[in-house]
Amino acid sequence: MRRLISFADVSQATVQTLGGKAMMLARLQQEGFMVPAGYCLPVRAYHDFLVETGLGAFIAMEMQRKDFREMRWEELWDVSLRIRNHFLTRAWPKAMKEELLKDLSEGPANWSAVAVRSTAPGEDSASQSFAGLHESRVMLQGAEAILEAIRIVWASLWSDGALLYRHELGLDPGKSGMAVIIQEMIVGEVSGILFTRAPQNGSVMMAEAVWGLNQALVDGSIEPDRWQFNRATGAVTEKHEVAHTVALRPTTHGTELSPLGEVQRGQSPFDSFLCRELFQAGCQLEASLGQAIDIEWTYSEKNLHILQARPITTSLQAEDGDERPWYLSLHRSLDNLEALRMELEQQVLPGMDHDAEKMRAFELSQLSNRQLSEEYLNRRRILNKWLSIYKEKCIPMAHGLRLFGEFYNEQLKPEDPHEFINLLHSDNLLAVQRNRQLREMAELLRKDHRLLQQLKDGLELPDGSRLKLMLEVFNRDYSGINWVLHQELDLISWLVKLAEQESDDKNDELKQTDREQVFFDRVPEAERAMAGRILAVAKASYLLRDNDNLYLGKVRAGVSAAKQEIHKRIDSGASEDLDRILPETTEKKVFSRYESQREFMERPETWQLARQLVGQPAGPGVNSGPARVLDNESVLTDFKAGEVLVCDAIEPNMTFLAPLAAAIIERRGGMLVHGAIIAREYGIPCVTGIPEATKVIKSGEKLTVDGYLGIVSIDRGEG
Repeated sequence: MRRLISFADVSQATVQTLGGKAMMLARLQQEGFMVPAGYCLPVRAYHDFLVETGLGAFIAMEMQRKDFREMRWEELWDVSLRIRNHFLTRAWPKAMKEELLKDLSEGPANWSAVAVRSTAPGEDSASQSFAGLHESRVMLQGAEAILEAIRIVWASLWSDGALLYRHELGLDPGKSGMAVIIQEMIVGEVSGILFTRAPQNGSVMMAEAVWGLNQALVDGSIEPDRWQFNRATGAVTEKHEVAHTVALRPTTHGTELSPLGEVQRGQSPFDSFLCRELFQAGCQLEASLGQAIDIEWTYSEKNLHILQARPITTSLQAEDGDERPWYLSLHRSLDNLEALRMELEQQVLPGMDHDAEKMRAFELSQLSNRQLSEEYLNRRRILNKWLSIYKEKCIPMAHGLRLFGEFYNEQLKPEDPHEFINLLHSDNLLAVQRNRQLREMAELLRKDHRLLQQLKDGLELPDGSRLKLMLEVFNRDYSGINWVLHQELDLISWLVKLAEQESDDKNDELKQTDREQVFFDRVPEAERAMAGRILAVAKASYLLRDNDNLYLGKVRAGVSAAKQEIHKRIDSGASEDLDRILPETTEKKVFSRYESQREFMERPETWQLARQLVGQPAGPGVNSGPARVLDNESVLTDFKAGEVLVCDAIEPNMTFLAPLAAAIIERRGGMLVHGAIIAREYGIPCVTGIPEATKVIKSGEKLTVDGYLGIVSIDRGEG
């Protein structure tokens, strides 16, 4: 049975068989446009693969874990990552593989290099475009490499971006399919995109161009030159040119960014001949297809090759309040992430720390009421500034984890799709360092039986004692913790609790060097330098993912201190006017996401008999213990060792509870939430993304938490 169909033979096929992109390229080739030779693997092969490997059933289970509308962007990425890993690790059905190898050996496998691209049914039509949402692979050599790329392209049907877009279109991902284009690779000197009608100005054509291959323009690695043409005459009407330093070039192992020569650095990829070619091609293509289109092209040996062509569509708008498309738009290239890391480490976090330290050192009690009002409002402005920068700078850095996770899984094909996180553990997490200091103080107290008993009896900590000095340093370095514990008395009571527990550091010594060596050994030698860069960015991303919130917590603590001083004066009758600057709606937004998320009601009757809850596996391991549902900040210090921590969301300032927990359960989902990060640091089973977790579970109920499968079992006895 032949699996592949050449572009020359697709006239009998339908869009539902081959997808819009393949149909478009075949049509253009048949009409005489210069389109690289190609074959298409119809969508039937995708469905056969799902059925014969059992992958279809696995995908159905993943998509039923939680209502899609309730998933956060981290949860979407987790689902996508697990599905992608199963595509990579499921063996090819024997007969299908033999058929494909035979077809490839008679055509594509003999080309010097191959590009493999998606062509999903419904993709690139007049009403919708999946441009950039599905993966592609270029500069492939040999049949085995092509087979691997086919699975990666299939898996991208389930990328978080593709899932969101299908949801916006009202399409059922479970009924979708993916065909694949296998095309001869053309290595152009210049590549780019042409819009026959510019997105922002339909009266002109617009072209973008970079030196080298097109992939660097598409993924944002290289900024292009942008020229506009008069649609009637082809005359250049506007130029936007940038500095050129690198180009994406082919190598023996794929592609890499390489420095440009002196001549190319000083000139635009555009020249008059190329502009004329682009204008003529745009006019001819638009006339042939009867609509405005955008074209991916490459220019090789004075020939313009059409790589892709699709109708220009208007992007759909997300539903009000749904920020997941915004998160997905923040994907960064490796170069961008490296630059962002430098900015965060050298400017953003030190800036937060500087502002927080200035607030901490300020003596609020010495201010007049008017000065206090001004100081409070100024602190709120500072906090809002950092919240804006956090969204703009810190959140995109999380995509360093995405980049490494996908690279690691593609290279090593582990059974556990989250295995890559084991290479990212770090003692430099501020939450871990803070908890270590708490442990050290508790250990000191454990050895001083007399002092321990005095504190249990309610006596104050003696001035000048070693523990008193350690507490002062702790409060200075981690002032944000008081946003949760509020008073030194609470911190002392927590140290007493820790001192009465057996010393048990769950954070085992991880052999990072061994794990890293295994990783690098599995990466082809030519790609190890790139692998090292990706790993370094991922480690920084992992650290910053947790640390940035703790720095932000210090700023919040400064705002909270001013707010508390205002309340103190209002309560004492010193001023009734101060309450006017504390609008309740603003306070809830600024001060406590934790509090704004709390609406703890009696659980509905339909949940009373639920004995098993399904969420997202976020921390490997299985453990049991009584539930402790945290529905109020005032009960945090009541948490006992061996209990299962159940909460809406663990904020970074709450992670001091983690070392005592038997397991962690969060309503908020994802492998990147702070509860999941800290659980993995301490080797604690963790399940996230359980809807209404704090309503379904009651304190005291015995829970068994399976962090491998994402399942929580509730022992409610016979009744």
